[in-house]
Amino acid sequence: MLRRQEWLNLNGTWAFREDPKDQGVHDQWYLAANWQEGSWVPITVPFSPGSQASGVSVNDATQVVWYHRQFECPDWRNKDQKLTDVLLNIGACDYRTDVYVNGHHVGCHQGGYTPIQLSVAPYLKAGTNSVVVRAADTDSWQQPRGKQAGDTRWPIDYDAIIGIWQTVWLEPVAENYVTSIFARFDMNTGQLSVTLGLAQQSQGAARVGLMRDDGPAQWQQASANNRNEVSVVLDVIQPQLWSPERPYLYDLVIELQDAAEVMLDRVDSYTGLREVRCEAGAILVNQKPVFLRGVLDQGYFPQGWYTAPDDETLRRDVELTIAMGFNFVRKHQKIEDPRYLYWADKLGLMVWAEMPAGRIFSDHLSSALTQQWPDALRRDRSHPSIVGWVVFNESWGIWHQGERPEQRHLADGLYHLTKSFDPSRPVIGNDGWEFSSGDIWALHSYEHDDGALADRLHALRQAPQTVVADIGRARQGALSGANPQSLPTVLSECGGVGFVASERHDEHAEPDFAYGDLPGSTEAFATKCAGLFTEIYGIPELSGFVWTQLTDVQQEINGLLYFDRTPKVPVEQIRCWVLDDFEVE
Repeated sequence: MLRRQEWLNLNGTWAFREDPKDQGVHDQWYLAANWQEGSWVPITVPFSPGSQASGVSVNDATQVVWYHRQFECPDWRNKDQKLTDVLLNIGACDYRTDVYVNGHHVGCHQGGYTPIQLSVAPYLKAGTNSVVVRAADTDSWQQPRGKQAGDTRWPIDYDAIIGIWQTVWLEPVAENYVTSIFARFDMNTGQLSVTLGLAQQSQGAARVGLMRDDGPAQWQQASANNRNEVSVVLDVIQPQLWSPERPYLYDLVIELQDAAEVMLDRVDSYTGLREVRCEAGAILVNQKPVFLRGVLDQGYFPQGWYTAPDDETLRRDVELTIAMGFNFVRKHQKIEDPRYLYWADKLGLMVWAEMPAGRIFSDHLSSALTQQWPDALRRDRSHPSIVGWVVFNESWGIWHQGERPEQRHLADGLYHLTKSFDPSRPVIGNDGWEFSSGDIWALHSYEHDDGALADRLHALRQAPQTVVADIGRARQGALSGANPQSLPTVLSECGGVGFVASERHDEHAEPDFAYGDLPGSTEAFATKCAGLFTEIYGIPELSGFVWTQLTDVQQEINGLLYFDRTPKVPVEQIRCWVLDDFEVE
């Protein structure tokens, strides 16, 4: 979303060391003099230790790891005298990260899913430089973990990760520069508003160019007015809209000037002109009702685990999802690599982006969520593919919000906090049940008996306080005092039919898990899935569904694809189920 011409990729071979006794800070492992001691081994960044692609194994009990590498920093200042700083970026590192450059502690960050950006120019020197990263994690459910197994492991949890799992890079900047972008389009006015976050307050101005294939560029400028945020509004001539059927993208050029009109920063970006909102019980994209044909995607990969082995793998996941007939994906309990969102933007796949959950309510969890979720929103809110934000899943971490007002206040507060960062999209406050605040009523049901799914949804539509599930206690469709009946209803988890062909059973080291009975043959699996899709399309109240799930992951065998992305039945057959009576695009 923010691309500068000059940058240095630091992915590749680093040195790695576990720190089971957490002695590295005391023993100064961040100093080069100590790199020859102990058991430093090569690791391939950005793959988390323990993944095949990383090249190293790690003890499951390890909660502190260290990395180091050396690099030659280009003399960017000689190319452009205005470049006065260098930013060190880490896309994501789990969970608490401390960074050292040439032996100096330059910053720390908490959160396993949000980007790290540190100013490091004062610590760089001519010639060879060093960077050291210390990553510390816990097994506590008081931190946002998603589906990473913690001190307890449910049948739906997977092996945890620790450390760096997204790209590391350096880039030069001036004293002030663009830190974020939020582009949103209003169909009624034909205006594109581009809001830019700045590193510092500015008396200068920002200039934005909208580039198109079929005509001249449009430019507009706005003053920052001594703020660290500036909004530039463009009247778009004959706008080409973004949609899943035609994912048209415009290029953006952004220039930041100081008060003397000296250009401080230039970044390239892109945008898709589209509008999404909820109205009269329907989900509207570009002012037209849309039915969400969705699949749940956990975002785990062979070889790389949390990290795709390469960019083509991310693209292939998007292409496979579309090929199966889905127009929508719910990225579940993981803030995904932004390269996935790029391919969703480019290829036309709608996305619900979701905050990974903790499961123990505490002040610590509340603080972590309210600090980390806005960072995710700022990073991703300019992606046209994202058509909804999911704050909580199935009351995880707010198990008693019906009885404990502080928990319900957290759910309601994060819904409104999300809307304050992005009023342009629907927000799903608590996906699954116990609705309190939200723009969409998202419900989970894994009924497999003939007609039971439709009966359950009909009962909930008539009486929202009807019990949906019994997880610890009875879970209602909506909490007391909340009435979501006028909102769009999405069956945001369903299906979950498990199957593994007999010749592939040896691939599973753990007991198989799925929702409901396990069909014993490919034919039985196909019959059960086809019947459930037919039943879903027979429920008139729905604005969409999310099928569980895209792929198998570890013990979970309810994927339409195996973990290696091999389809369990032909893709064309799945496409027929998913499209049902929809016209094939």
